[in-house]
Amino acid sequence: MISLKDAQYLVAVVDCGHFGKAAEQCFVSQPTLSGQIRKLEQKLGVQLLERHQKSVLVTDAGEALLPKLRNMLLLADEVENMAREQQDPFTGRLRLGIIPSLAAYIMPYLSRVVSEQFPGLQVELQELQTHVQLARLQQGQLDVALLALPDDVPGLRSLCVWQERLSLAVGLQHPRVGQQEVAAKELMGETMLLLEDGHCLADQTRHLCQLHSQQGAYRGTSLETLRHMVAMGAGVTLVPELTRLQWLAQGEDKLHFLAIDEPMPAREIGMMCRISSGRWPLLQGLGKALNEALPKVPEQLQVVPI
Repeated sequence: MISLKDAQYLVAVVDCGHFGKAAEQCFVSQPTLSGQIRKLEQKLGVQLLERHQKSVLVTDAGEALLPKLRNMLLLADEVENMAREQQDPFTGRLRLGIIPSLAAYIMPYLSRVVSEQFPGLQVELQELQTHVQLARLQQGQLDVALLALPDDVPGLRSLCVWQERLSLAVGLQHPRVGQQEVAAKELMGETMLLLEDGHCLADQTRHLCQLHSQQGAYRGTSLETLRHMVAMGAGVTLVPELTRLQWLAQGEDKLHFLAIDEPMPAREIGMMCRISSGRWPLLQGLGKALNEALPKVPEQLQVVPI
């Protein structure tokens, strides 16, 4: 019978692409890990890996078995989590993913909520783009994702926590300085600075401004980069509310922010976990506490599709 350790070792080698790195991840020596996988191949009667001097390739037999082995590990993890949560669902380790355009700006609220209301929770944060979070959730490498909610994803369930409005940021030399708001249709005439592809905020900006994927004078790796580009007069950008508030609290005086006319565009911030996960009660409790800690949501917001 295949053991969980066999599955863990093989999956680690495939994910790391290297026996040494996989051994470190599994906290065993490389000879132990390599020998265990050879025993697994002998037991099954098929070759699972092609071993080269500097790389590892997965055979067709290995590819066929990998989904089942990942499910074995996922189910075992869920059993342990469910048993622990029967004792106290609000304690223990929580592997939490957060999208980059939200992470630095929601962390002050999240840290306070966890320390004050969930002191037994050990949060392990991973800053990841949406598509990576969803994949790791489905593979059991994350417990919860905190992100701008996408459309329904098979095998995952979601909880809306908050709606974050989007504002327009312009440099002080921009002709709109002095205005308090701008019509959404007027954004199409602006030089819009975007985040790199893969960031959900870039997709929302393109949708709101009716931009094609190749448009945009500049692609930034972070909102902080776009902040400086806008201040230099390179263009304008959309800024989420938590980002705007943090920049103002830091004394930002090189940007002017304009509200976009009603209904104000927003993104829906929420949490996601696997349908089979026992972390749903924790997710609900954490989401409720976070909602109460975040700023009040204005009326007439309209969520921009991702």
